[in-house]
Amino acid sequence: MDTLVIPVLAGGLVFAAVMLASVVVVDQQRRASTRRSLAIVLRVGAIKAADGDLAHSRQSGVLASAVTAVGTRVVGERNRASLRDHLAWAGRPTADDLRSAVDRKVVYGVLGLGLGMLFAARVGGAAWLALPAAGILGYFLPDVLAYNQGLKRTEAIQLGLPDALDLLDLCVESGLSLQAALARVAEHQTGPVAAEFGRVLHEMQLGLSRAEAFEALARRTKQEDIHRFVAAILQVDKLGIPVAAVLKEQAIEMRKKRQSRAREQAQKVPVKILGPLLVCFLPGLFIIILGPAVITVVDIFVRG
Repeated sequence: MDTLVIPVLAGGLVFAAVMLASVVVVDQQRRASTRRSLAIVLRVGAIKAADGDLAHSRQSGVLASAVTAVGTRVVGERNRASLRDHLAWAGRPTADDLRSAVDRKVVYGVLGLGLGMLFAARVGGAAWLALPAAGILGYFLPDVLAYNQGLKRTEAIQLGLPDALDLLDLCVESGLSLQAALARVAEHQTGPVAAEFGRVLHEMQLGLSRAEAFEALARRTKQEDIHRFVAAILQVDKLGIPVAAVLKEQAIEMRKKRQSRAREQAQKVPVKILGPLLVCFLPGLFIIILGPAVITVVDIFVRG
């Protein structure tokens, strides 16, 4: 049986690897096309377009098209909506990102099944019972990766928001409007905060009101400090409070919160060090200190 199963599994894995390579190539083409298209409207200030910038032909292989078709049928609408939320949280909100993630779910699921079958064929017995788990693990791997990327991005937003608000406050106090100040932050800073401010600016240029653009920012990021900042900006629109005063207060408050979180993390360091200390350091120390004494005692009993 092994002589038949292993070549078949090897062929299946090669086929899945080719599909994965096709998906990666198509994903790169989609991203390049998206960057070229968005470069026209995401310019800070006026929207500039050069002739022929949108003339880009997408070439996708037969395997990649087949994977996309399978993903459209296999991935349900509920799972697709959950994946879309995770991708938006991770800073990848476009339709191409969603399509690529759906393709990867199919490919990773096939790879998981193939690797599970290969392992079960080698081990045999009850290992075949774990085969569905391997496929399910591969199928949901893109969801887990997107969720993990969203967590890291949320932490980066939390760390970078006070500095961005300081620059935003400085620009507003120098006489710029809030929209121009957002453009300046998006232009001169890097990271997820600058990217989100750039997207807010882009949505406002496309016709959304300032309140709608900032509410979309709060929904996307799912970050407490961003929610406070958006609530303050909305209060500025409703009550006519000076923007510079609100931004300064928000920046000071968030900087204090960042310092408080840093102190809290520093207080957790001794507890976190205790585990590696007990597992890695103390056994070797006991061997060095007690080893000679144990050897001496054993030698005395053996001779006696």
